[in-house]
Amino acid sequence: MNDDNWSNLHKKYSEKDWSKIPSIFATEAIDYFPPGGLLLELGTGVGQDGIFFADKGYDVTATDLFIDTVNETIEGASKKTRNKINTQIIDLRQPLDFSDSSFDIVYAHLSLHYFDQQTTERIFNDIFRILKKNGVFAFFTNSTSDPEYATGTKIEDDYYMIDNIAKRYFSLDSTKSYLERFSIILLDDKGETYKDKAVGVHNLIRAVVTKS
Repeated sequence: MNDDNWSNLHKKYSEKDWSKIPSIFATEAIDYFPPGGLLLELGTGVGQDGIFFADKGYDVTATDLFIDTVNETIEGASKKTRNKINTQIIDLRQPLDFSDSSFDIVYAHLSLHYFDQQTTERIFNDIFRILKKNGVFAFFTNSTSDPEYATGTKIEDDYYMIDNIAKRYFSLDSTKSYLERFSIILLDDKGETYKDKAVGVHNLIRAVVTKS
């Protein structure tokens, strides 16, 4: 998928009812977060989870490849919430340009499963580097149990081109392989989204880990 298509997808999602409320995973993951701190969101989409975390008192850096839709969403939040959020354009295909031990929390909802293995490994290593000691990393990804898995054109193991989008599908074992430097708190394939729940998909990867 080219970059213009990503922008169009954001606009399409911003029109959905579920884009106005926090994701299911955000409401689950927050139970594992420290009571406050600096939170980096990778792939904020239309911005509803960033608003949710800011409402709960976190200082949020909401990042995405395209940020216009996010800024429009944030404009609808209260002034107090807006003051807790800053937005930044980040291309996850490039190294994360943050200092070591910068964040208490890194959060990623359906944004880490678009990359080849080498890039995926680099992203996880970057996240480990920028997390503070005892910081929390919570992420949510596609699963190899997804009905789409192994359709389309295979690029590499668990990585396929489907409808012009390159998608990686994580299993519990492959997820663990990226988490060798972290301590696992939660890891299962019981994740849901409002969009997928409507079509009977209930098996996305949920993970919450710490930098010990």
